Amino acid sequence: MKRLIVTGASGFIGRNVLLRAPRDWEIVAVAHRSPGLEAFVADQRLSNVRVVRCDLTDAAAVRVLAEAAGHADAALYLAANGDPAASSERPRWDLESNTVALVTFLEHCPVDHLVYLSSGAVYDGIVGAVSPQTPCSPRLPYAISKLAAEQYVRFFSERRHCPGSYINVRFFGAYGPYEPARKITTRWLLALRAGQREFTLRGNGENLIDFMYVDDAVDGMLRLVEAAGISATVDFASGAPVSVDAVVQAMARTLAVDVTVRHEGVTEEYIQFRSVDPAMRERFAVAPAISFDDGLRRLVEFFERERHASSRQA
Repeated sequence: MKRLIVTGASGFIGRNVLLRAPRDWEIVAVAHRSPGLEAFVADQRLSNVRVVRCDLTDAAAVRVLAEAAGHADAALYLAANGDPAASSERPRWDLESNTVALVTFLEHCPVDHLVYLSSGAVYDGIVGAVSPQTPCSPRLPYAISKLAAEQYVRFFSERRHCPGSYINVRFFGAYGPYEPARKITTRWLLALRAGQREFTLRGNGENLIDFMYVDDAVDGMLRLVEAAGISATVDFASGAPVSVDAVVQAMARTLAVDVTVRHEGVTEEYIQFRSVDPAMRERFAVAPAISFDDGLRRLVEFFERERHASSRQA
């Protein structure tokens, strides 16, 4: 690997990719409006990372990006609407963020190999075991736009031969340092640390979450980046989904506190499916190794380091 383009580099997954990628890779980190990426790169002393600002829905801007990036061995495409629930209220914005931006990138920024971060949300509405062979007919706009984007990746590779190869990754989610404050792991852990002991959850609490600690997620994605010449659609999940209620209880165990959980209303994403796709383990030798409880402990330790760093700067 010589040069990698990472779109959506200012996001949660993107920042962890920049931290964990080999330092001998030249990385072009693409971001749009989100502030702070340049400072993050400088603070972390990532001398192999160059930040480029680009609106991926703007063809002229993407052509400038392509010229600035030069020949790229691969791209890890992370840019997306990061709030699936918001897609129901803003479906056009979601389509532009998830699908139009990707198509514009593929049209104007050639790469040899593409890893596209899709979503397990494409299985929206299905109950039980799923895999990339499962017929999908999602109703959530976010899931629709992600599924459409997968097909565009396949079209560009098979019909235009650029990218030369691709992997569509139906990712089931991650948690860990630098995730948005609205994410349940960060939001609830910080609330528990602040003394909150009662939580009201939307839905019945049986909604499944199949996520992994971000280090496992990023290491798997970097393995796929190096799999040039292989084209596939794969699920990437922990294989151990837990209910929302169980998430709260695990956090309480981590912090050694008691909590009360109440339920009301319905949730926009009610997930009752689980992946049985063996490809990540059997084809790419990728398997999450960090347990949920261990991951929560690591996240709490990160919060402590951040708190101490802020105290020193104050």
